Amino acid sequence: MGNGSRLAIYISHSWRPRDVELNLQVWQELADDCELLVDVPEQPGANPPYYINRIEELLRRTDLFLGVLTYRDPRPGGFTNQDTHLKCSPYSLFEIRLAERAEIPRLILYERSTGFRPPRTVRAWESYIVFDRGQRESSPEQRQWLTVVQPKIQQWKSWAMDHRKPASYEQSTSAVLVGVSELGQSLDVVQNCAREGGYEPVLCEPERLRSSEAMRMLREAGLVIAEFAAPDMRVQQLCAATHALSLPAIRMLHGESKNAEVPWLLKGDPGGYQNDIVAWQNADELPAILNPHILAMFRLSPALRDIEGSDYLQSKRYSQFFVFISHTLKPPHRALVEHLYSLLMERHITPFEYHEVNAAGIDWRESLKESLKKTTHFVALLSPDYEVSQTCTYELETVLARGSEVTILPFMVGGRSVPNPKLSNMENALLSNPDPVANAQIVTNQVVAALDAVLARSDAA
Repeated sequence: MGNGSRLAIYISHSWRPRDVELNLQVWQELADDCELLVDVPEQPGANPPYYINRIEELLRRTDLFLGVLTYRDPRPGGFTNQDTHLKCSPYSLFEIRLAERAEIPRLILYERSTGFRPPRTVRAWESYIVFDRGQRESSPEQRQWLTVVQPKIQQWKSWAMDHRKPASYEQSTSAVLVGVSELGQSLDVVQNCAREGGYEPVLCEPERLRSSEAMRMLREAGLVIAEFAAPDMRVQQLCAATHALSLPAIRMLHGESKNAEVPWLLKGDPGGYQNDIVAWQNADELPAILNPHILAMFRLSPALRDIEGSDYLQSKRYSQFFVFISHTLKPPHRALVEHLYSLLMERHITPFEYHEVNAAGIDWRESLKESLKKTTHFVALLSPDYEVSQTCTYELETVLARGSEVTILPFMVGGRSVPNPKLSNMENALLSNPDPVANAQIVTNQVVAALDAVLARSDAA
């Protein structure tokens, strides 16, 4: 698109390290003409909250949908009834079902071994592409990719470029309340929650409206808060309409117990609506449940282009690891630590270093304890005065006590040539380059190699 605008595409994918290269491979086919519409967590590497109304809002904003469905052994009870044969993430599958329900033009790549099957009739704006890969391979078989998968992706993208333009979207601040007008005190609580979350609550009362008026009210809503347990048949029809229109909705279910029967309309999709029902008994419970759902509607991330999209897709490759940097280096030798910290962050590896935490005004002693508990890899920068530091001695003894739970990577710096006696049974790399950037790169490469080795063993298991 010559004017610089691109189509927004929502991506549903696996975060497993084995699948990262596949996600990047697919994104590279689309990046020139698309921008990623994603739900970036506020803390790097964390998981955004699973609120279906938040996902529905993202899907409402998007022009296109991309799903990459990969093989995964399901957890017990993850799939039931007619879906027990499936071997994939139920949450990724549910997002695909949401896109199908909303009739979003979509590209779905699915691994044959998942057991997923496309619809019987596939229309021009839908493309379902099956692929195969070896048990230890991250990418599809090369010949299949080049002769089948890649051409089909480009064919679908060409259709999208010819038939779609980037849509403008302005988020409505109208919150339509369905089925809550007879709840007395609870109605006041729901209205207050909506207002505090930035919405203007509007009652949708079918006894006072024509059906056309009610439908327009729903279509103009930024959010629908619907009580699915309401006995009024007209309210049930409005709940069904909200559901069918794929409107961002918070689905409430009032009952005498938290295990109230879920309506048929909300059943049947693995990883679906039944996992995000606002089940409630008393009005006092509602704010704690409703407020996070409502506030999540405005915590949406800007679309990502080109390298930003690639960075995001790699951001959880190493999310399970925590790298502790132990040292006594002071300026000017501290430059090694600063470059190392930056290089690890660039690779989406979470590091801990005393100065960075202390500068942020955090209680460093408590942070030190907590960080040592979750450390997976311990980088010891052994300067000549390392053992003189009580803090460094404490750090090292703590990780040694954890045994094989922590991988220790010792490096001798600052002219040191003799290993720490407690680390003499392992390789102690010597950092002798006068350039701190070069030394930081050496340490980073060894850290990445250690993390990749763990991931390789995990994939082989």
